[in-house]
Amino acid sequence: MSAPITIEASASRPAALWADLKDLAGSDARLFAFAKLAAWVLVPLTLAVVAVVFGTGPEPRRNWYGDMLGNDFSQIWVAGRAALEGRGGEPYDLPVHLANLKAAFGPDCRFAWHYPPVFLMPAAAFASLEPQPAFWLWTALSLAVFAGAMRFAAGRGDAAWIALAHPLVFCNLTYGQNGLFTAALLTFGTLLVDRRPWLAGLCFGLLAYKPHFAALAPLLLLITGRRACLASCLATVLGLCGASLALFGTAPWLGFLGTLGETNRIILENAAAGLELNASAFGAVRLLGGPIAAAWALQALVAALALAVAIRAWTRPAAPALRAAALLTAAPLLSPYLPVYDLVPLVPATLLLVLTAQSAGGLRRHERALLLATPLFALLREGAGLTGFPLGLMLGLATLACIADRIQTLGFSRRRPSALA
Repeated sequence: MSAPITIEASASRPAALWADLKDLAGSDARLFAFAKLAAWVLVPLTLAVVAVVFGTGPEPRRNWYGDMLGNDFSQIWVAGRAALEGRGGEPYDLPVHLANLKAAFGPDCRFAWHYPPVFLMPAAAFASLEPQPAFWLWTALSLAVFAGAMRFAAGRGDAAWIALAHPLVFCNLTYGQNGLFTAALLTFGTLLVDRRPWLAGLCFGLLAYKPHFAALAPLLLLITGRRACLASCLATVLGLCGASLALFGTAPWLGFLGTLGETNRIILENAAAGLELNASAFGAVRLLGGPIAAAWALQALVAALALAVAIRAWTRPAAPALRAAALLTAAPLLSPYLPVYDLVPLVPATLLLVLTAQSAGGLRRHERALLLATPLFALLREGAGLTGFPLGLMLGLATLACIADRIQTLGFSRRRPSALA
């Protein structure tokens, strides 16, 4: 008598699970509760994996994967050590830089240094420590600054906690990259632009270490006539450039300017970091086997679209959160070189989009779909490599589309009463 009941119960389980998933996808409250529960598992797990697997290893300066301790952070440490010892021009001399990397971390540590000399200042500060404590301090500071930015953006701790569980945060921590600092500075800048323009300009100016991300904010400040913020931004950039000249001399700047063409060849034409790493429109075409001319054409189209959305958000009446989300999403999409870890500004952009949706009556179906799809992007680079599909670009465009839709709808709702009147 028990067999029919067991079979019937087993048959009903998929239907019950499907009904539960549909309910989850259709309820903001349930989705938020599920995200909080998942974050309580994922955030501690992320920190544990980064600390144990990537922050320690069986031998000095190697993690448990056998890679360089801190992965990409290894070259930040090497470049910083050269600058600290009065050899600030060496990171821009590729053969010398590769020899320095080999001496510090082994022959498989091969990175080209493309950052402007202003980044040698924080690099030198971290290089005053040994690689392991330097990597731990780098990780702790980047996570703390990013968490503070998310708390500031959300105005509540639980939403910021959920943001920390995003796969792109884990991606940055495992690479030892600076994307969390970039996303935090953009977030603080965009949200403070009207309340504290000088402080916002300082945040934008500090992004001078990543010029392709830093360019959009000054353009929007210029277009919208925010002179105080723009002046602060430019003064910060000039101050950083002057400080790097005073500390390291002219050699780094001459080396940086002299290698710009080589940087383009290494990163874009040769795709030395791997086609699957570049999540830009340019990278998507190259990943799919398209020619460089087609890659530049699509990149120009996507950049123009992203710029149009950002300008519309900043020149039309829009909630500060939505305006900030537009900048955060557009800034990465403008660059032809967009490593997957540099997609992390999409995390605060999504957070701000959700906050805007809640204040406007709730999430829409496509916005909920974007949130539900987030776990699928946990392995962006590996997924792109295995499938040949540009997952990173799709995530960026989907986020941009949701923000553009919100901007359009809110703009229409503000115009509608006068039209009916």
